[in-house]
Amino acid sequence: MLAAEVLENKDAAVAWLSRPNEALGGQVPILLCETEAGTKQVRRVLYALEWGGPA
Repeated sequence: MLAAEVLENKDAAVAWLSRPNEALGGQVPILLCETEAGTKQVRRVLYALEWGGPA
């Protein structure tokens, strides 16, 4: 799971995926993953986190 790789912890990934995220317009990442477009948004934010960008 990309979130676990980026956050380096499964529990942290589950928590991140379960809470509203400002970088996603206040939406909950796991709910966005129900669509392909939403999944791409979540991945974009995770990659930004991985590279030290704002997310």
